[in-house]
Amino acid sequence: MVPPAEAIRCAKCRHSNAPGAARCAVCNNLLSGEDLTITEAGWSVAARSIVPASIQALQEGTVLSGRYQILQLLGEGGMGTVYRAKDLELDRFVALKVIRGDLSHQPKILQRFKQELILARQVTHKNVIRIFDLGSHEGLKYITMEYVDGRDLSSLLDERRFAPNEAARIIRQVCRALEAAHGENVIHRDLKPQNVMIDESGRVRVMDFGLARSVETSGLTQTGAMLGTPAYMSPEQAKGVPLDARSDLFSLGIMFYAMLTGQVPFKADTVLASLLKRTQEPPPAPIVVSPEVPQPLSDIVMKCLAIDPGQRYQSAAEVAADLDIWLGDAPGSIVAIVPPTEAVAPPAARTRPKWVMPAIAAAATLIALAGMLAIRAKWFSHPAVRPETVSVLVADFKNNTSDPVFNGTLEPAFTVALEGASFITAYSRSDARRIGAQLQPGAPRLDESIARLVAVRQGISVVVAGSISSESFGYEIALRAVDAFTGKTITTESVKGTGKEGVLSATVKMAARLRNALGDDTPQALQMAGAETFTAASLEAAHAYAEGEQLERAGKRQEAIAAYLKAVDLDPNLGRAYASLAAVYSDLGQLDETEKYHKQAMARIDRMSDREKYKTRGIYYLAVQRNHQKAIEELSALVRQYPADAGGLKNLALAYFFARDLPHALEIGRRATRIYPKNVIGRNNVALYAMYDGDFQTSASEAKQVIEMSPSFVRAYLALALSELAQGRDEQAAAAYSRMEGIDAQGASLAATGLADLAMYEGRLSDAQAILQKGIEADSNNPSAANKLTMLAEVQLMRGQASAALASADRALSLNSAESIAFPAARIYVQAGREAKAEELATGLSKKLGSEPQLYAKLIQGEVLLKRGKIREALQTFQDAQKTADAWLVHFDLARTYLEAKAPTEAYAEFDTCIKRRGEATAVFLDDVPSYRYFPPVYYYLGLTQDALKSPAAAQSCFPSRKKARVIHWLKTPGSGCASRSRS
Repeated sequence: MVPPAEAIRCAKCRHSNAPGAARCAVCNNLLSGEDLTITEAGWSVAARSIVPASIQALQEGTVLSGRYQILQLLGEGGMGTVYRAKDLELDRFVALKVIRGDLSHQPKILQRFKQELILARQVTHKNVIRIFDLGSHEGLKYITMEYVDGRDLSSLLDERRFAPNEAARIIRQVCRALEAAHGENVIHRDLKPQNVMIDESGRVRVMDFGLARSVETSGLTQTGAMLGTPAYMSPEQAKGVPLDARSDLFSLGIMFYAMLTGQVPFKADTVLASLLKRTQEPPPAPIVVSPEVPQPLSDIVMKCLAIDPGQRYQSAAEVAADLDIWLGDAPGSIVAIVPPTEAVAPPAARTRPKWVMPAIAAAATLIALAGMLAIRAKWFSHPAVRPETVSVLVADFKNNTSDPVFNGTLEPAFTVALEGASFITAYSRSDARRIGAQLQPGAPRLDESIARLVAVRQGISVVVAGSISSESFGYEIALRAVDAFTGKTITTESVKGTGKEGVLSATVKMAARLRNALGDDTPQALQMAGAETFTAASLEAAHAYAEGEQLERAGKRQEAIAAYLKAVDLDPNLGRAYASLAAVYSDLGQLDETEKYHKQAMARIDRMSDREKYKTRGIYYLAVQRNHQKAIEELSALVRQYPADAGGLKNLALAYFFARDLPHALEIGRRATRIYPKNVIGRNNVALYAMYDGDFQTSASEAKQVIEMSPSFVRAYLALALSELAQGRDEQAAAAYSRMEGIDAQGASLAATGLADLAMYEGRLSDAQAILQKGIEADSNNPSAANKLTMLAEVQLMRGQASAALASADRALSLNSAESIAFPAARIYVQAGREAKAEELATGLSKKLGSEPQLYAKLIQGEVLLKRGKIREALQTFQDAQKTADAWLVHFDLARTYLEAKAPTEAYAEFDTCIKRRGEATAVFLDDVPSYRYFPPVYYYLGLTQDALKSPAAAQSCFPSRKKARVIHWLKTPGSGCASRSRS
């Protein structure tokens, strides 16, 4: 290898030393060369602020290829120079990397630059630097890429060590970037702090895929070649053996180690010794080097640094998941890392980390029996050990008095007190009633026997049955908790001699005793204090609230409202009743009333239990303020403190979905199903989240399981149909819609929408129009008809029926003004030449709370500008929209605009993103109304883009197959090279 003829900066004091120096002239520190990158051309330094005099920099103001104006020299490395430049065509800043002149004629170096462009284009993610183009100017070869106004991680490490929380958040974003790369079968191979950029907002971007390779190709090097940066190499790289994605995770571990401790591991006197060291022994754990490093983070690092790849994390997603838990952004307060075998002491000397719960020991029991048998063993042995999750179903308390005020009154208070324990989750009594009615039709009560049947079917661990009786000395309240599967009694409790005013307090006291029996070590006095939020209310108010709950769950919303209003009339401080009123009004779509009662609930939040406080705030941000990030904060705090709260997990998954963080939505949704594996709504949510995330095979599989559990559950057929359609199985999609159609009125309405969507997808416009007209008539003037009317307007416009299309759009808006109706209606107006009406809708949306209305307002404004030929303004508007939300529709509109701006490279990148994120095209409005018709135009425009790029595959790619490319868009560009499709 030929050493670089460049100054070497000391890693310790930052002094610039002469080329070839072994030690620093100032501090005598060893200049090991560990930070240099080994490439096919030899050694190269990362692009930094030192510029060797031997390399002639481009002058500021120089314009390359008539397009890129050089503004500032950013840094220089052994491979070339990086500049900040301005793209004069698109009026934006870019980073421009120029290959060193003496290397630009070497085929291997040019191939490396092309490799960087090709592979980086494959990886589309917000945490990966976007590569735009490869160009040449007067013999110079260059790459243009996204410009990040920030600093690289290496320069930040020069200044300080990172706080654990900050380091974890940065590494988590690097994990997301690696997850995206590895998902495209791309290995980075040179992951190091110099290749990680952080902007002022804290957003991380991984860059420099110059050494990346695809595991599906032979790559640029033969087995035995050692490529990368020595300080951050994996043992596999050091040995020159074949690599997989786990090599990048080792490099990630070294970066994390350096951020937490201020030093890199595997220090040695020479580069060779350092490389040899990492193949033979693990480094000291970060917590040994710096005792203030949290044990969980130290364990995460050491698992990344396992010498054997099989002992490491197996994916970047696994690392990110453990970081989520430690950071509190995912359910579970414990990070239970299984350390690599090389990095731990022998069993005799091993001690349990302080942060691991004692219950971890119980996890060593057989996995197949862990759910029920291990928990039972804890209940029937002493002392009590807190299980990780206990699911409980509270049966109806039997009212043996003649006073109806006790009917259904004690169960809510008992449940609230019981769920004060973080590991207990109470199964929905309304869901249990519904299932019980299916198991034993006509049964008047959810008694213990029916509750046990429901529990066995749903996988619930414990059933609680209770009663209240009137005695001469007062009231007696009794309960019995049983193992749902065996019927064996866990505990019995009773309270005697209670006056009427003390019944609720006595109920809470028994809940505290049951919590202790199940493993809660919270003192009973604290449990009672935590439940005072309910017991302070009058018995009559509690009864009215309980009635409201039953009516709401039965779908009798107006009667439920009356009951809740009675409850707050009897007890104006009953905060949970206001929260329930807000929820009912939200279901009714009455947003003003929803906001009114949520605010009243928030004003009385101190009258709620801790669990209810988190839930109330989370739902307030989710449903009223539509502030998804705040909702995520509150709901993450909820499941961090109460990891068994299945409802909290479901709402957290929903918040991630609305924030368009689909991997997290899917992950959290799965956590909820692990608590209640047979809950059809939770499992169907997993099917939907998998579909939105583009995993159509998993979605279809989950949906089929839901249908097997509950053949009449309508929305499972929706996930199945769309997932089949996305996989090119049109007939199976149609069959799923047909099965849905025969279930009930809702199924028939959704099936009509789905079948029309399928017809539009296949270009059968006349069929689509007939289906929609029939469906609209069946829906009458119901708001659900509005979606069909916007679809009908699209079909009519595509068939040249502009007046009819405008009338359909008008009628849709008269029924429903939600953004999922307003946006497609506005697009109809724009295409039909009624831009003023579209602008009106945009103005209305811009005045609403939440990111979604703001997003659609900007998209409509951009559509209007594009129609008027104001391409640059349209591009800026769509870019502003992307800052509001990284939505699929934004990428589609950006791509179209780049194409109009004659920037096919950028257009191609955006269309490529649309294809990679095609799962999101099934829910462009974040709803579960059947839709895949927005996706086919991507192929049409991609054909135009490839045509503009003069790609030889343009003709084939325009319409890859009749099944895959149903191009049914009304925008047809003459001379595109793609034949116009006839309109039916």
